[in-house]
Amino acid sequence: MNILKNRFFISASAFILFTFSLLPIAFSLDSSIKTSFKPEKIKQGDILLVTVKANPGKYEISGTFLDKPVYFYTDLNKNSYAALIGIDMNTEPNLYTLSLVFEDEKGKKVKKNYKIKVRPTKFGVQRLTLPKEMVELDEETLKRVRLEQEKIGKVWNIFTEKYLWEGNFISPAEGELSSNFGLRRIINGEPRNSHNGIDFAAPEGASVYAPNHGKAVFIDELFFSGKSLIIDHGFGLFTMYFHLSEILVNDGEEIKKGQLIAKVGKSGRATGPHLHWGMRLNGARVNPISIVNLPLE
Repeated sequence: MNILKNRFFISASAFILFTFSLLPIAFSLDSSIKTSFKPEKIKQGDILLVTVKANPGKYEISGTFLDKPVYFYTDLNKNSYAALIGIDMNTEPNLYTLSLVFEDEKGKKVKKNYKIKVRPTKFGVQRLTLPKEMVELDEETLKRVRLEQEKIGKVWNIFTEKYLWEGNFISPAEGELSSNFGLRRIINGEPRNSHNGIDFAAPEGASVYAPNHGKAVFIDELFFSGKSLIIDHGFGLFTMYFHLSEILVNDGEEIKKGQLIAKVGKSGRATGPHLHWGMRLNGARVNPISIVNLPLE
């Protein structure tokens, strides 16, 4: 597939209705241009695929969604532009605006607004009982946790100005889901942070595979997540793998889709062996299963 990887910005919001307006310098937008969205119904924690059917290279597309840029790439084989938009798990259900600005080769512009309805997700509640020392942290452990949070926070500031993935994403592990995305957790009777990933029930030592091409940008052993690996897939998309028993790649290594990258474990704050798989898209905490369900090829 001959894919040109270019960066464009988009101002995004939602799906169902659109309005059309002209900027001070305007041209007539080609009536053959079609914009589509998948899934058609979007909810908290989802990833929205925006596809603009048009002649790549004729236009540049820019805009913002919830005050954040969205990054477009072009596919010459499909004569289209595409972008992924993350809907954070805590985004308030509401109607939002996706604004696209098309600019032609002469610098003339036209703007189209799309209304996308973000629906609520029933995340559910999970009650856990853990040893006291895993929940009520002493000063030394708290200091460690804060430092670890700062280290991971720096990862989200990385931005690779091209997309690294190719085609559809695949699941990183086999096994049933033992904990769903977004569960509101109550640990030892106290409300805690929501579960911002999914858990695969798998035996210790089970294989973990890369869901798509990328680059390893974080490897460490942390108090909560144990042996941890983060992969950068470009354009602000990251996947996370926690509670591992082994990590089989090196920091900075280029990763290929389907590559064996780690082994399932129970390191960190875990009651048994499992794989925690998480995903962030331009800062939004999203359900990684949502990208597996998107047709990216």
